[in-house]
Amino acid sequence: MAKLVDLIVRRLFLKNKSNLLSLDDPYQVIRRLLRGREVKVAIDAGASDGRISRRLLKLFPQSQVYAFEPNPIYRSVLNEFEGNDKRFHPRYYALSDRESEIDLQVTESAGNTSLFSPGPRLKMYQPEGTRIKHVEKVRTVTLDDWAAEEHIPGVEFMKFDIQGAELMALKGAERLLSESTLVIYTEILFNPLYEGGAIFSDIDQLLRKYGFVLYNFYKPKHDKNDLLLWANAIFAHSGRLGV
Repeated sequence: MAKLVDLIVRRLFLKNKSNLLSLDDPYQVIRRLLRGREVKVAIDAGASDGRISRRLLKLFPQSQVYAFEPNPIYRSVLNEFEGNDKRFHPRYYALSDRESEIDLQVTESAGNTSLFSPGPRLKMYQPEGTRIKHVEKVRTVTLDDWAAEEHIPGVEFMKFDIQGAELMALKGAERLLSESTLVIYTEILFNPLYEGGAIFSDIDQLLRKYGFVLYNFYKPKHDKNDLLLWANAIFAHSGRLGV
């Protein structure tokens, strides 16, 4: 049924033409891109309750999934998950471009919690969900330092949903991006939603330096004036995957 609905939408609205707004399930696209490739390590940054980590373990059953989640409200459920699946490894700190201690802005809606304060546009879009309940001091690490400390030679897949902090996390993964990463699936902001948070052009320019190309956009969100706010994007390494 889902395939039929997708076909009807394509014929009515997209005229069967390719575009940078895909109706495909991004995780099935990722599966296709990585078919025949060994995914030993996958990163789930902004893991929340581990829902996406569970999906990654089904997608890559031979992999080890490392879930980064600094918000303490998720610790009990992630600890339980870890006890039930030895392939899952939660890490309770935030990703950045340097090791430090920083304030985590914990908001009324957990999905808006960020290392950055919500900006005016996000407050207009979600006035209740952006109220800051309290501030938590959290440790930040870089992916390169973390991988070195845990003796992880490479990371083939990275997923980011960390509310404007994606650029900082990627800057802290220079070695991994240069040597091993094949696909990145990340939330991207087209217009500023967090004070100091990165937008799409910042992320795109950085990843192109390491040989990644934008593959497609997924699940775009607009405000009441149809202004494009955010979406998810797949970036694929052109040289390693031949795209």
